[in-house]
Amino acid sequence: MEVICAILTALFGIGFGLFMALQPEDAIALHDRGRYTQTEPTEAYIKLTRLEGIGLSVICAVLLVVLLFAPQ
Repeated sequence: MEVICAILTALFGIGFGLFMALQPEDAIALHDRGRYTQTEPTEAYIKLTRLEGIGLSVICAVLLVVLLFAPQ
């Protein structure tokens, strides 16, 4: 049961990382929706968000492979 939960969490992380990488403006808006001041994100912040999404996807993909192929 724990392995299934970990696999689902890894798949969610991959999906959210891809969302951050492909739609960084929407991911920033999702993160900043509780703030009172809405400012336009800079290009550097968009690039950083895209890199964070790629990194999250890679880490979760490695976690998924380890969980799927690790000896029981």
